[in-house]
Amino acid sequence: MKNGKKFGFRLGLMALTFSLVLGACSSNGGSSSGNATATSSGSSGNGPVTLTVWGSPSLSLPNNENLSTPEEIEKNQDIYAYIQAEMEKKFPGIKIEYVNKGWADELRQNLMVSVMAGNPPDVSFGEEFIPEFAKMHALSEVPEDYTKDLVPGPMAAAKFDGKNYGVSGMTGIFALMYNKDVMKKAGLDPNAPPKTWNEWLEMSRKITEAGKGEYYGSVVQTTGLGGTFRIAPFMRQLGGDLTTPDWQQVTFDTPENAKALAFLKELSKTAPSGSTALNDEGALYNMVHHGKAAFGVAGPWHISWSATENCDCGFVPLPVPDGGKRANVIVGNTIWFVLKQSKNQEAGMEYLRIIASQGYQEKYALASGRMPSNKLAGSNAELIKAIPQLAVYAEIVENEEAGPLPVYAKNGPKVWEAWHKAQESVLVGDKPIEASLAEAQKTAEDLLK
Repeated sequence: MKNGKKFGFRLGLMALTFSLVLGACSSNGGSSSGNATATSSGSSGNGPVTLTVWGSPSLSLPNNENLSTPEEIEKNQDIYAYIQAEMEKKFPGIKIEYVNKGWADELRQNLMVSVMAGNPPDVSFGEEFIPEFAKMHALSEVPEDYTKDLVPGPMAAAKFDGKNYGVSGMTGIFALMYNKDVMKKAGLDPNAPPKTWNEWLEMSRKITEAGKGEYYGSVVQTTGLGGTFRIAPFMRQLGGDLTTPDWQQVTFDTPENAKALAFLKELSKTAPSGSTALNDEGALYNMVHHGKAAFGVAGPWHISWSATENCDCGFVPLPVPDGGKRANVIVGNTIWFVLKQSKNQEAGMEYLRIIASQGYQEKYALASGRMPSNKLAGSNAELIKAIPQLAVYAEIVENEEAGPLPVYAKNGPKVWEAWHKAQESVLVGDKPIEASLAEAQKTAEDLLK
């Protein structure tokens, strides 16, 4: 985690101040959004509502110049127009201001600072920190009927103390992506990708040997949170994980986790030179897209990404170890929520209802190739016909046990830093697995006391 120690200290300090600020607010929030120009919380009152949203409900913010084709621009604008039209039904004249405040740690920090300053957004998105913010009483509870059509796995990341504090706008799990051209070059059948760990490792070794420095077996993402997401499924296939099921105790140093890291260590030996230390997902996975490597662990966003890069890529369920089971992790799971300090509570909740709807999620999936969280959208035959590879991910969702990464009750950033250090010392460095996991276990246990 970048600048983990300094960030962890700042986060702890902000969290304390954050709780004090919220304690002084009523249940409907005490401060309006700094970017909002209206204070109406319903369809009537002081005039049209201005709703401030941190995040993009589409491929990018409106009119983004980085969209490369007229088709992308049209799909992007269509999604924004759909949301606007739906919001207008209840809030005539509403203005929605979309703001980019980053993602992950950057977004978490910006949200905390904004609430402390009394000018949070009305609505935001995030991924892994929703329970943490809900525990601080920073988020508004979401009505149960808003989430009735959403898949339970993705919604687990939006819950705290049995209540919903957000809706999942899209989700994902991991599959094995493979470059068919690289497999052909190495003399392997491109229609017979590996199904087991042993097959995957054997094929990767053969491809690396045949490539003689031109192409390699597998890319293995090992650094930071992105690495953890891709490591977790293999630990879970063996019955391991980062915590107990209730997230109350860390379980870093189990034999199952050690075995998973040992396998990935062997697999990393078939990776392009220096690639295991990369923290740039684009640079790493373009090695598969451009024929430098055969295999990679990929989310559903790689469907459109690989097509853009003109890769003849296939997607299949992750290989499974002998004696193991199919398992996965919820990833790319965008959770939308309403800040409790917002004065536009009703408009914010209506925005969440639209994000959770079949109509929005079908449009977003068709535009982006991402997995809907809405069950009705996910089972739409037209969507699968338009993006056939999504059928692989839909099958994985149907048949594999999957849940989000855990949220730690205390000192979360520092606990994650301890795990990231362990995974990188093993998969990038040469530190013994058991020693690395034991050290991380002790550090995490001390932090959680």
